[in-house]
Amino acid sequence: MRPRAEDPGPGLRADRSREALGLLALEGAFLIERGLRAGLRLEALLCVPAREAWARGLGIPGLEPELLPEAELAAEAGYPFHRGALALARRPAERGAGELAAILAGPPEPGARASTILVLPELSDPANLGSAFRSAAALGCEALLLGPAGPDPLCRRALRASMGASLSLPWARLPGPEGLRPFSEAGYEAAACVLDPGAADLRSFRRPPRLALVLGNEAFGLSPPWRAACPLSLTLPMRGGADSLNLAAAAAVFLYALAAASP
Repeated sequence: MRPRAEDPGPGLRADRSREALGLLALEGAFLIERGLRAGLRLEALLCVPAREAWARGLGIPGLEPELLPEAELAAEAGYPFHRGALALARRPAERGAGELAAILAGPPEPGARASTILVLPELSDPANLGSAFRSAAALGCEALLLGPAGPDPLCRRALRASMGASLSLPWARLPGPEGLRPFSEAGYEAAACVLDPGAADLRSFRRPPRLALVLGNEAFGLSPPWRAACPLSLTLPMRGGADSLNLAAAAAVFLYALAAASP
């Protein structure tokens, strides 16, 4: 794949080269169209011949789609999964946590629904991250906050799992637990979502108007520093001998229940 500017290396497989050039990969017509709606600038567009009319119908000035047979497009993708189209796009500028907190800090409109943000500071799996983005967008979450490390919301796997939600839902990275402070000052009460019988039961929890749900790592849960930064704790009781839910599934349950309980 040859972008309009510098060549990032051998096709879409050159992940580090793409990131160094500030590019991201979009797989399939759906994600490409989502990227365009999110305001991304495409630098290269590949498709199979059967997708040519669709590609030209996008009407991107100065960008000629490159037609490739199925096998060659699979080679560019690095594996036989491309849904007939691939693109390179310019990565959007990342928003700082302070900037996002300032956006959310304004007074709510009269009659506005309750506001929830999802905080995943120690998540490690990009597919879980993408699924959490998809649920957060579908269930009315205002924003998603990440820790200083962890997967890139705009990596290929996260983008696929999110169905493009990580292109539209606002997100930012926190430097550590202290990064929650600006959101607390904006009125968000942080609730640690934990497996603890002493935590408030989700089924009877009376949510505050502004709530930050904080979920931990897939394997070890929420670490003590992050839990200490949360004045509230919340749990989802387990039945049937299960000891936990998948992190993305748990996030969806919490978000759905709390959206239904909005004051």
